[in-house]
Amino acid sequence: MLEQYRNELDNVDKEIINLLAKRFEIVQKIWNFKKENNIWILQLWRWEEVLENRKQIAKDLWINENLIEYIWNLIHEEALKLEK
Repeated sequence: MLEQYRNELDNVDKEIINLLAKRFEIVQKIWNFKKENNIWILQLWRWEEVLENRKQIAKDLWINENLIEYIWNLIHEEALKLEK
């Protein structure tokens, strides 16, 4: 039974990683659009909107909002690296 749970967890982890890869592909498309249209890379209002939205989703699912804020800050930092 424990092995089954571990396999399930491994599969979820793979899904998370695949979704992050997909997210970063979209970030690259956004960066290209911004570059072509002379739009600032960091739009603080949008970042604040995204972060608050993700924290609310977490709260609705009984997930620690601070954890989600921490994770999304890491994701955002990586996205900014891709956009430079």
